[in-house]
Amino acid sequence: MGLIAKSLKPSSPKTTELIIYISSKLKDKPNFGSTLLGKALCLIDSVSYLKTGNPITDLSYIKQEFGPTPNPTKFLPIRDSLVTSGELEKIDVQYCGFVQNKFIAKREPKIDIFSNDEIYLIDDVLISICDHNATEISNYTHTFLAWIFANHKEELPFYSFLLTSIDPDIKDYKWAQKSIKEYESSIKNASE
Repeated sequence: MGLIAKSLKPSSPKTTELIIYISSKLKDKPNFGSTLLGKALCLIDSVSYLKTGNPITDLSYIKQEFGPTPNPTKFLPIRDSLVTSGELEKIDVQYCGFVQNKFIAKREPKIDIFSNDEIYLIDDVLISICDHNATEISNYTHTFLAWIFANHKEELPFYSFLLTSIDPDIKDYKWAQKSIKEYESSIKNASE
């Protein structure tokens, strides 16, 4: 019952439109299938969080064997409802000797729901991954420290994508000091 109840929560319009947008933009790519859709969502939300402090969708991501994926209890009902409503079409195609589930947008995405900065970010991520196959993208996501240290099916909080194995430099320390001062100032102003 708990699993079903979670899946019935409505998704944000941005989540739905981003799935349609990705499916529309990548539909002609032979490597585009369900894996690349999930990885695109994860990377877009992660980059958005890193740049703005917020993901674009209301999805969460978990550790799976082949890298982070949208949490199936939320993502699959959304994707499947888009197929049921005719907004997405699921087709099975042969790709590199395997059957690939491809999701094709059957309507134009409502891009006015996104800011110009969000569209730029989304397109930038899609351009960087659009020519990679599922294995290449999965291997790339295996480098995320959050994924490496998480337990199987453990949720990967967005702040965990800030983890890096790169040593901080002077610029990082200055950014941290500035951020701490801004945070302290905001707390002081809020209490006044």
